[in-house]
Amino acid sequence: MVILRFKIHSRPEKSDELMAALAEIITPARAIDGVINFDIARVLRDPDWFIATAVYEDGRRSGATGVPFRGAQGHGDVAESLVAPPERTIYAASLDPMLV
Repeated sequence: MVILRFKIHSRPEKSDELMAALAEIITPARAIDGVINFDIARVLRDPDWFIATAVYEDGRRSGATGVPFRGAQGHGDVAESLVAPPERTIYAASLDPMLV
């Protein structure tokens, strides 16, 4: 299993627009073959920060490049809404049958 985490920092005046653009990619991202889960949330203490988490069955399917975000990048305003490029972290994980 691979967990791909994006931390996204929006310009304050663009946060609501960015959230709307990101919301549009949740359903299509969840439909990608190999995606176990995909969610985007705002950071509670700073609503200009977003955390997106994608959980994939395995590394081959993860696309490790942020495939779900390609849809959001189609919105021209997304790049202009960001303070900096998204921070990407990739985690390798496994399920321990004793913990499930």
